[in-house]
Amino acid sequence: MNVSRFFGSTSREAMRQVRMALGPDAMIVSNRRVNGGVEIMAADATSLAVLDPVQNSVAPSVAPASAASVSSAPVSPAPSSAAQPRAELMGAIGAMQGALESRIDELLWSHQLQRTPETISLFQSLLGYGFSTALLRAMLKRLPAHLTGRLAFEWARNELDMHLPVLASEDILWQPGCALALVGPTGVGKTTTIAKLAARCVKRFGADQLVLITTDTYRVGAHEQLKIYADILRVPVHVVQDGQALRQVMLGIRPEQIVLIDNVGISQRDGYVKEQAALLASSGRRVQRLLALNASSHGDTLDEVARVYKTDGGSPLIGCIVTKIDEASRIGPALDTAIRYQLPIHYVSDGQKVPENLGFLSARQLVDRAFAHEAHNARALYSPTSGDVAALLSAAQPEETMSISQAQRNEMLSKMLRASAGSTELTVEQLRTQAAALDQCLSLSSAFEYWRDLQTRPQTLPDVVQQGEALLRSAKHEANKETDIPALCVYQTARTSKANEAFQRLVASYVCGSDGAVLSSPQQQVVSETEWLSTAGSHVLSASSRVEHLKHAIEWAEQQQGQELMHAIDGGAVSLWQDLVASGTSFLAVVAPSTRVWHQNGTTTAKAVTKLLQFNAVADLQATLGFSKVGEPIWARSGFGSPGSPLSCV
Repeated sequence: MNVSRFFGSTSREAMRQVRMALGPDAMIVSNRRVNGGVEIMAADATSLAVLDPVQNSVAPSVAPASAASVSSAPVSPAPSSAAQPRAELMGAIGAMQGALESRIDELLWSHQLQRTPETISLFQSLLGYGFSTALLRAMLKRLPAHLTGRLAFEWARNELDMHLPVLASEDILWQPGCALALVGPTGVGKTTTIAKLAARCVKRFGADQLVLITTDTYRVGAHEQLKIYADILRVPVHVVQDGQALRQVMLGIRPEQIVLIDNVGISQRDGYVKEQAALLASSGRRVQRLLALNASSHGDTLDEVARVYKTDGGSPLIGCIVTKIDEASRIGPALDTAIRYQLPIHYVSDGQKVPENLGFLSARQLVDRAFAHEAHNARALYSPTSGDVAALLSAAQPEETMSISQAQRNEMLSKMLRASAGSTELTVEQLRTQAAALDQCLSLSSAFEYWRDLQTRPQTLPDVVQQGEALLRSAKHEANKETDIPALCVYQTARTSKANEAFQRLVASYVCGSDGAVLSSPQQQVVSETEWLSTAGSHVLSASSRVEHLKHAIEWAEQQQGQELMHAIDGGAVSLWQDLVASGTSFLAVVAPSTRVWHQNGTTTAKAVTKLLQFNAVADLQATLGFSKVGEPIWARSGFGSPGSPLSCV
């Protein structure tokens, strides 16, 4: 019996595919929900005779003596009239089961959203970043009940970090003798990506260890484009048109040489997808396939592409390469597809330059980049707003209930607020307002989370380092959420020892938003006359200078990939400025009036530059001044060398 697999976003869609492929008499073998929709296993009605109990029981115990004896014992025909009703019954039962499962799942999800308003807010926010409802349902069903507001968002971020599959190391991919083929639809940038991969391979192993092959003989100028890249890299390139030519080329390649195969782009709805998979599988050499996912495509399109290419009958996909992330308003759909289909992300492509625009990013960096796209997508036309969600849920709002644990927590919070604000009795609405304000404050919500962790388990050094990294990521995301101005990172030193005790001071890093308000303090350093300790995991048993403290804090903050930072330094030294300029770090510094700077293609002093600035009076000195980009940057120059990175751009 030949069993076929059908997939649809709903049970009705999957059954429609079954009827179109196998007819109305198809037998449903199984029906179950999977990530993204419904999967149905069905068999052709013509194969039902194999399962017929009457035919299976027809087995003569004694061999016939002659043809006459065979003809004299007529065999009753198979009850074909009974097979059709049975197939229809099985199909109806399977469709009913799928519809019931889908409906029950929707009811449970709707009930959870109505009971936990914080889940609604988080669900809406993640939808705005491009993640699918299927993934969000599976993830948010495990959202802890005590997490609200910002803590819930950080929990979702960590869940995505944990479950996003990525290549652990580039060394796993680049093995001598490997053959890589890039497949995918038309126009996703496969040829350019192959050229970028070829450049990385040549840098690792040399030009004599790489061979390029293209099967794209349909697109005008496709193989000529690859030949241009091959001439620049000085590697051979072969153009093949069929399986026989591909096998002949593979036989002529040394076993230790690496092969990169560029394939013709095929729509996921084209039947040639399976022929291409068979072509690569019959090449005479193990070919590993990577799927090119266009980050600027719609999520449903990416889902269809991944589903078709993963079930095309060829060798299993070892992962994917996300292309054109520089053109995408959001990269959440591409990450969502990689999670649901378990396609490890090997590289991301963010431009046309070869080989610069090909990055190898970790799961944390990819998730940070997905959330950083909000500033460029302020008008989300294809995600529900708060009004849309409220309108959908207003007709089915349940009566407000409160569990015992919530009541106890609210009572404790009410006592704490009354103790801090006096003996005034707080109403329920005031209590909720105060609790919401606490949830929206990044530093307070993070402190509450860490305090709860301390009550459940002891903290180790890796935990402290990880908490600092999470604080910095959250602060940078909050600072860049509504503006493209870099987050401001300032550093302050305070003495912590008493007058009669050994000298000890604290060096703290603060990340501020565009309004100047402090969002968090992700790193601290404790310094004494005999030792130096950092929450980033460093510990030295020797004295250290203030410049070393600043340099350590800045380097640690820059190592945490994500949104841009602007470092504000109170003074410093020429050696520190030169190191920051050499590393391309953006910073502000308080300098002496006689400091030599580079300004308008010439050298001058800081005092001379201030005479050219325009000063405006501030009407309200109590008002908070925000940051904005104005004027021309000034570059540091210590008497010699070329201009460095900007000292001031706000």
